[in-house]
Amino acid sequence: MKSKKTLLLFFSLLVALFMVNRLNTNDYFQSNYKDLTPEQESIFKWKNGDDENSLQKRYKKYLSDKSYAFPRQNVSKVKLFENIPLAGPLMGKTLKPFQINRFINFCNDPENFDWKETTWQVNDSEYYFKLYNDDNEVVGKIYFCLEKCGMTSSKPFCPAMKFGGLSEKGKNQIEKLINDKANWD
Repeated sequence: MKSKKTLLLFFSLLVALFMVNRLNTNDYFQSNYKDLTPEQESIFKWKNGDDENSLQKRYKKYLSDKSYAFPRQNVSKVKLFENIPLAGPLMGKTLKPFQINRFINFCNDPENFDWKETTWQVNDSEYYFKLYNDDNEVVGKIYFCLEKCGMTSSKPFCPAMKFGGLSEKGKNQIEKLINDKANWD
């Protein structure tokens, strides 16, 4: 009888952890993304007759357009998480306030990104950052796959991040930010 209760308790705890992880991954109850309108999104989608150069040319028109900047609203806190199921959200660390603008500038600097594109999933990434507003709502999220593929994925979308590839400069800068203990509370 005692082993059944223990098993039931363990199973219940596992289900609860899975649900918390799922809710965290999808930012349920706490997100406030400023996504692009369908018309804005269509600018950056592949169209009939496009080649890589024509698509890049369309992106380049908007690289420094503030209305497309990441995350398109005020950020008061940035947290870094290792992308480890269940455990990752429990081990986040907060970027020191004086580094927030530096991180936002990094995300909006096209020099940190490249046009390369690969097929990868965000669960392949080692790290992700969540950006919060004054109401503690998630207003931005960016995943970094550093060692395996040098790619990023962000929400909301930002054309300055090009097709999601990291440049060598960008990869070096983000690794330095992540690994420098002086940047984190």
